[in-house]
Amino acid sequence: MNKNNNEYYIKKCFELAKKGEGYVSPNPLVGAVIVKNGKIISEGWHEKYGFLHAEASAIYNAKEDLTGSTLYCNLEPCCHTNKKTPPCVPLIIKSGIKRVVISNIDPNPEVNGKGIEQLRATGIEVEVGVSEEEGKFLNKFFFKFIKEKIPYVTLKVAQSTDGKITEEIGKRTQITGQQSQIFVHEQRSKYDAVFVGAGTVNIDNPSLDVRFTKGRNPLRIIIDGKLNANINSRIFEKEKERTWVITSLLNSSDKKDNFKKLGIKLLELPSDKNGVIDLKTVLKKLGEEEITSLFVEGGAQVFNQFYEENLFDEIIILKAPSIFPKGLNAFASLDEKKLKLIEVEKLGVDEKIVYFNSK
Repeated sequence: MNKNNNEYYIKKCFELAKKGEGYVSPNPLVGAVIVKNGKIISEGWHEKYGFLHAEASAIYNAKEDLTGSTLYCNLEPCCHTNKKTPPCVPLIIKSGIKRVVISNIDPNPEVNGKGIEQLRATGIEVEVGVSEEEGKFLNKFFFKFIKEKIPYVTLKVAQSTDGKITEEIGKRTQITGQQSQIFVHEQRSKYDAVFVGAGTVNIDNPSLDVRFTKGRNPLRIIIDGKLNANINSRIFEKEKERTWVITSLLNSSDKKDNFKKLGIKLLELPSDKNGVIDLKTVLKKLGEEEITSLFVEGGAQVFNQFYEENLFDEIIILKAPSIFPKGLNAFASLDEKKLKLIEVEKLGVDEKIVYFNSK
């Protein structure tokens, strides 16, 4: 089998894996393809957390004998039992598959090469590293979470051409066009949670759900040190069990009870006397809650705090063709040394600019 064929089938695995976006967390996105005599005879993907893994799904979906076939999967098959489903490696060995081609080694210490060793120990040929960088990008949430135990953080900024996120300070402003709105809703459906400050809740009164595309609504997290968010806001009306408020331990019981009576989950964390909570503490707590990805949507104070403390992985700027001289800047300043430009493209009337943190 030549390199191009390997890449072709691994890319098929990537396509299948993406079908699990938004549903498999904190597990990785994985797709699997089984090939025999140059023909795909079965496919599978990890559909939802707690469901069959991709390799097992492909094996069980097969309608013909797998003896002598090749299994392609974008992540190393699991070999441990510390999870909801049985390990895939024994199933692969038992199936008669003779060759396994993998994009990425699983960084989880419970796997991390052990699955490959077990396969090779039984005489199965294993090839690793096909389209490796693309595989890492696909599972950027999982890789970050496994290695650092905190979520992958993306700052999404809708701004005018002159860098403003509001027409006037304190005024709700719809900045971007329809194509950008659809894109944002698609992203929300893929991330574990969206994250905003209390000021954004009070000024914009957002729903932070998915309406313009298919997909599940994310968890909604509000950082509100002093519990100043308007309790009658839209964000507290629906899916209350999927709305969390991060707040200070210093707040009064009465304030806390107002939110708890609504069914809102409060994550109470240490703060300074002004109710300001350290974002590193926030990310650590969210990691403990198995939140692997965070889509940060404002406002300026939140954006700047993540940026200045270098606690972001990615920035997506949606730039509209408008100018707001009286508005509020998204960032005090952007240091190009901190950023690696990844993508620039048109989204309807707007421009999408994507940066990675160059740390």
